[in-house]
Amino acid sequence: MPQTSHFDNGRPLLEGRKARLTINTAWLIKLRWVAAFGQWITIATAMFLLGIEIRWQPLATIIFLTASSNLLLTYLFESLRSRDLKSLTSWESLLFAVMLMDLGFLTAMLYFTGGITNPFAVFYLVNLALAAIVLTPRNIGILALVTVGCIGLLLLASFPLKILGNWQIDILATSTIPVHVLLAGTSVALVTCAMVVVYFTTRLNVELQRKEASLRLNEMKQARSEKLEALGTLAAGAAHELSTPLATIAVVAKEVQRELAQVEVTAEIKEDISLIRSELDRCRAILDQMSTDAGQATGEPIVRITAGKLLEEVTERIDVQHRRRINVDRNIPEVEINAPLHLLSQAIRGLVKNAIDATPATESIQLHLGATQESLIVSIRDRGMGMPPHILARIGEPFFTTKEPGSGTGLGVFLAKNVVEKLDGDVTIDSVPDQGTTVIVRIPRIATINNEKTLPNPRSD
Repeated sequence: MPQTSHFDNGRPLLEGRKARLTINTAWLIKLRWVAAFGQWITIATAMFLLGIEIRWQPLATIIFLTASSNLLLTYLFESLRSRDLKSLTSWESLLFAVMLMDLGFLTAMLYFTGGITNPFAVFYLVNLALAAIVLTPRNIGILALVTVGCIGLLLLASFPLKILGNWQIDILATSTIPVHVLLAGTSVALVTCAMVVVYFTTRLNVELQRKEASLRLNEMKQARSEKLEALGTLAAGAAHELSTPLATIAVVAKEVQRELAQVEVTAEIKEDISLIRSELDRCRAILDQMSTDAGQATGEPIVRITAGKLLEEVTERIDVQHRRRINVDRNIPEVEINAPLHLLSQAIRGLVKNAIDATPATESIQLHLGATQESLIVSIRDRGMGMPPHILARIGEPFFTTKEPGSGTGLGVFLAKNVVEKLDGDVTIDSVPDQGTTVIVRIPRIATINNEKTLPNPRSD
């Protein structure tokens, strides 16, 4: 199975999801303690102040189970909170199980206290409203259906309370409405109200979550944009500040090399001087590349370009030796996009160079342009060693590189994803260890044009 990395800001959204679960679970634990305490108070008031005969033994058992389960929930909450983001599904399943259990406890208490005639049956609505905030939409739907079933069961069987029975007789003595019709009407009203509460509360909760996700994405994009500008400033400043001392070292090294050429010295010393000069050249090249990668990321205007023009701009600035190793699919779709030409081509060219560097010298890489109804799609596939999940998860972090020290700046993928995301596109990386890596770049197209070609699924082969 290929490991996939999507630059869709998934981790911050998961962190937001975890934050919501943390808040919801903490409040649910508190509410369950309040509910258990309130149930004790209600039973005591009914028995000792109002003189109502109640089967208190099963009710006490239910309250004890509620308190015990809440202690267990508190322990599991602390355990899940300390885990990574992969445990969120288990966390949501736990909350669903707790809400389902609470529904069972409520139904059991109503069963022993008059069933649907008990005024506290209205707490079905409270349970559903709380579930609509805490649970996922799918689990809310399941809980709502189970609630309807519980109400139906209470219609069929329950232990009546004498005080409720007398109340029914007194009311119905002057009424022509049969008891079963009155109870059925009450149940239908309760179920209808429950569905309305679930629907609107769920819709509101979903919209709030979408709004929160949108705000988080915008904040992340703004933060990355500021980081990219800061990197450009840093790179330009570093290149400027280091250029003078590097030039001085280069002049001195050249003079030393010329002086040593006139005297007898060992070959090792001459090699050391040559190494110093070559390393100086590499330092200058790295600084120039950093300045190019980060410094050109702002200020270029957006223009209308074709897929063919983009491909030409990407490939023509790659040296001939490397260009020969690129297997380009020349069946280019007739697609136009709005983008900064030089910046986008530079970003994609960086991805192409990464693929070339990762591929053995005897192998070629695949560069493919396709289109869907919405996007221009650029696929870059190498024949390298692939990446394990823990490395793939870090790809795109500024200054993180899998290349040898001095061979890369770690800004190529970072720049590419920032450029593409500013165009409302996305970058996806599929990597299979020992088989290679495929980078998919999707950029929104201007309009649908005939004779387009759809990109094949990179996982299908």
